Amino acid sequence: MLQGYRIFDADAHGSINPGMWKDLPEAYRARRPRPITVHDDSGLANYTAGWLVEGVLEPHAPGPGAQQANTPHNVLEEFGADPRREHCSIGSMTLADPAARLRDMDRMGFDFQMLFPSTLYAHMTTDPRFEAALYRAYNRYVASQCHVAAPRLKWSGLLPLGDQPQALAALEEMQALGARAAVVFGTAGERLLSDPSFTPIWDEFARAKLPLCVHMGMSYPPLAQLGRSIYDGHVIGMSLPAQLAFMAIVGHGMLDRYPELKVAFLEFGAEWIFYMVSRMDHYLPLDRGAHPFGLSMPNAAQLPRSTIRDYVKSGRIFMAAEADDTMLSQLFELIGEDHVLFSSDFPHGEGRENAALEILERKDISEAAKKKLLYDNTVRLFGDP
Repeated sequence: MLQGYRIFDADAHGSINPGMWKDLPEAYRARRPRPITVHDDSGLANYTAGWLVEGVLEPHAPGPGAQQANTPHNVLEEFGADPRREHCSIGSMTLADPAARLRDMDRMGFDFQMLFPSTLYAHMTTDPRFEAALYRAYNRYVASQCHVAAPRLKWSGLLPLGDQPQALAALEEMQALGARAAVVFGTAGERLLSDPSFTPIWDEFARAKLPLCVHMGMSYPPLAQLGRSIYDGHVIGMSLPAQLAFMAIVGHGMLDRYPELKVAFLEFGAEWIFYMVSRMDHYLPLDRGAHPFGLSMPNAAQLPRSTIRDYVKSGRIFMAAEADDTMLSQLFELIGEDHVLFSSDFPHGEGRENAALEILERKDISEAAKKKLLYDNTVRLFGDP
């Protein structure tokens, strides 16, 4: 607990590490991500090491697809990680030592954490079968590590949309292993989440009754290629896919087809939703056929049945806001204070470790809303710990 409040962190992480690929199928073992050092390190700042995945260094600082993510420097002793770190130790970061993660949680006052994969999983490979093998290996790894620290550590399983048989097998497997949700990124490569090719997967997913989590990640290749720096990566490649996912799920009728589906948007911040709701509702009547010149619009029958504002007020949309979001009270008004989540992003390096304290110090949030934000709403989405 923290100052008398129970804390259920809705979005924490296990840092990428070789343990996640130990049980890759033999056919893919030689292609596993490998830690490497760049010896000609001029101009690379802290990015002199990374993971070699399908011939590409991830993460990388300059050039197309540049983004921030954890490197071998953070998690491998032979690459310079300090094995004597007491706070945020190697074992805590990677989940190799679940007891160390629990000690960090105790230090921060967190009761429970929901764990998600590294954003690098959003674009590790263009081979759907290899991607599925990586996703499922991650799921098995995080399931085994959380089992050791049950009930305080929960996890969300990666859903490999690119390969339908593997997606269905992964869904069945993650449920058997105890996943509390499934996670996807803003797009599946260059396809929206609403692409008709995914319908059989979503049909089966709806029967599973798991929450769907859309997590930040550089999943849409054209946006990734626009960037030339980590700053571009944060603002363009990793953030804008939230709007693509929202359009796919809300604007393309997925909430109509699957009336029990709950969706959470994680690590994108929250203020983008004000633009999307207003913009989509602005055009919805026009595209349904209320054109001032009486024009009929193709595909009008495929549009969402309600207003976008009605969907976000329905109790089925959850969002993880940043602790310093200036429009937090307006977000409560838009989607309801029962549907805003607290997330630390621990152990990533974006300064969210003290996010719960920042929320408790805010004067524009009621005590009842703080309790919901820090604990109750995460339980509402993922279930009791």
